Amino acid sequence: MTDRREAITEDLRALANDLRSLLESATTDPKERKRKERMWRVLYGVLGAVTTLVARRAATKAWGILTGEQPPIGGAAQPRPAKQEEKVTQEV
Repeated sequence: MTDRREAITEDLRALANDLRSLLESATTDPKERKRKERMWRVLYGVLGAVTTLVARRAATKAWGILTGEQPPIGGAAQPRPAKQEEKVTQEV
């Protein structure tokens, strides 16, 4: 008797899942769903980039406050002090 009940319960669950899937596919627009997915990816990417930039700036400021030195970043990314540029233009 329990095997029969379990089989019926399993079939009813499968039927409910199929009906739920049918209702979802009948009521949603695939183009709208794709657009929402693209907008989500854009939002996720922008927030990731912004938080990365904010974290870098915060780390740079914290390093300067804690050590009193410029952070050890790559040579190409390190800005030159403005005083040296003024001397070079005055000499020319």
